[in-house]
Amino acid sequence: MYRWGVYPERPDPAFHLIGVSHHTAGVEVREQLAFTPLQLSAWLEAQGAAGRSALLLFTCNRCELYWCGDHDFEGWFRGFAAERGVTADGALVRLDGEDAIRHLFTVAAGLDSQIVGETEILGQVRRAYDVARAAGTTTREMDAIFSAALSAGRRVRRETFLGRHPSSVSSAAVELAAARSDGKLDRVVVLGAGEAAEGLLRALHERSVPQTVLINRHPERAKTLALAWGAEARAWGDLDPLLTQADLLLVATAAAHPVVSAATLAQAARGRDGRNLMVMDLAVPRNVEPNARAIPRIELFDLDDLQRLCCPAAGTASAALVEAERVLDGEVTRLRHNLRGLAVAPHLAELHRVGARVAQQEAEWALAQLDELTERERRVVREMADRLVRRVLYPVSRSLRANGNSDLEQPQPVKPTAQ
Repeated sequence: MYRWGVYPERPDPAFHLIGVSHHTAGVEVREQLAFTPLQLSAWLEAQGAAGRSALLLFTCNRCELYWCGDHDFEGWFRGFAAERGVTADGALVRLDGEDAIRHLFTVAAGLDSQIVGETEILGQVRRAYDVARAAGTTTREMDAIFSAALSAGRRVRRETFLGRHPSSVSSAAVELAAARSDGKLDRVVVLGAGEAAEGLLRALHERSVPQTVLINRHPERAKTLALAWGAEARAWGDLDPLLTQADLLLVATAAAHPVVSAATLAQAARGRDGRNLMVMDLAVPRNVEPNARAIPRIELFDLDDLQRLCCPAAGTASAALVEAERVLDGEVTRLRHNLRGLAVAPHLAELHRVGARVAQQEAEWALAQLDELTERERRVVREMADRLVRRVLYPVSRSLRANGNSDLEQPQPVKPTAQ
């Protein structure tokens, strides 16, 4: 009996992933693999038209392609990565079967993030799954696996230390900035108006920063978001004068290219009377030109810097991880049983179809041997044949469901007994 039993010829479900993460590649590599929403939609539409399963998860920490079935995306992904300039040995990692499932659970729970236990990844996994389902590129097995991963992520947050003390990239960035400025964050500028920017505004609000300014290319969106968190919305053209006074610039837009140039920051540095300007680029692809690091009085940090500087205390992390791993173990076991049920369902259906045919054949044979039966007596004969077959099949069905043994020989129709 196979341990997973989704496909009789394989010991593991045909579930795979290939991708890069912060474990194997820096932000300068990860940003090369970014999809725009239109590119992702077009690619998924093409996979759906070809009858393939596929799901692409792209976050600030990773770009991972998941799929089920026999079509192997590894060659395509390696070619795609090479076209984008990602050729470093060891940057791409492939996992299969239970290893891929366990990795997805760990990701959804926030245990594989740069900031351990961060809360934003669960929503990112859910949205990636929703996009793939809407495109028709998931299978029954993928639906079961991703639903279980999302459930596991929710349980970790609900039942463990990580959920009682939630963290995020946004909150970690603000905490780091406050620590490096000795808590003196009086004037902060935030660029962006999406989920990451909202997380930054929330973290700044919780620290009671006296003046927070939100800048976005869409004024109405900026006004709504700024009002919700006690910030001030300003036009994009106000960025340059604001930088001469700000203590911190936080950048988190959805742009696929830098929106803050080194020249802009150099100009701002010249007007600051020798005061440093801290800049944190939390976007992938990066939104601040990396060569701005060389500008005097500009302190530029990206996501890799954030990971390096914001590692949690070892004792706290290990205790939380042990607790979270216990939750994941239970959810993986639950998924294993569900996948076995999916595996045997077609075989059970065929078993009962064959049983129904056998009952009908035997009832017709018996009725042919009996003369002058009433309609009620004929119904009793048919019902007896049906009940007899169902009673014989019941323990077989129960055993299949319990053991996931989908490799039984298909039962053959029984020939009517000779007269």
